[in-house]
Amino acid sequence: MGRACSNAAASARRSQEAPPPGGAGPRFDPHVRCLALSGLLRGTLCERLVRRPARRVPASQFLYFMGEPAKSLYFLKSGLVKTSRTSPAGDEMILQLNKPGDILGESCFCTGARREYAVTLESSEVVEILLEDLLAQLRDSPEATLNLVTMLCERLGDIADRLQSLALEPTAVRLVRTLLLLADTLGETHAEGTHIVHYVRQEELAQMIAARREVVSALLNRLRADGLIDYSRKGRISVRRPALERYLVSITTETG
Repeated sequence: MGRACSNAAASARRSQEAPPPGGAGPRFDPHVRCLALSGLLRGTLCERLVRRPARRVPASQFLYFMGEPAKSLYFLKSGLVKTSRTSPAGDEMILQLNKPGDILGESCFCTGARREYAVTLESSEVVEILLEDLLAQLRDSPEATLNLVTMLCERLGDIADRLQSLALEPTAVRLVRTLLLLADTLGETHAEGTHIVHYVRQEELAQMIAARREVVSALLNRLRADGLIDYSRKGRISVRRPALERYLVSITTETG
């Protein structure tokens, strides 16, 4: 079973066992029950996809381009892949950082063309599944169908939370929420904090929260000076989750 197949259930357990003080956290609605259900049900689909042969894709390579025919999905076995859109002015908005165990390219279910592009951020192993092949498998396995629907519903919930944050919250709040989300989905817990195991650049953080890189850099420096995170030049970010969650409560109250 893929590593990320158990991440949702683990995330739900963390949310239930240690709710942030004051009720505020890295998301508007943590969807605890939905996440727990997702973690329990997605096993069959993950097992089927993990058994398929994968191809190795070097870093900084496109899996697909915006506007090209959408005839397949991708399952990420290892590595990190971003899905993004670019404005007519050339500004990039990262829609999702896809980790091992994630499915991307799901727009093939609803449109004949890609609505975004996908690029590897590091060397990755991906499984490409033709839509017609996947549909044939889903017809034979109601449980796998439920797995996929659960995954897609979880993705829609994440998008709704993010749109609300982008529309209503200041940049500092959006950045802290994003750091907590990355710690939750890409992090490994150590005595000194939660290390985000993949290298996420400041530019990519800026593209995730619709901010300028210079603003993100200044905010990160402030968080580090306050002892809430740690990072080195071209190094991975380490998050001190309890302290950062308390900080999120304080700044959300101030701006609310």
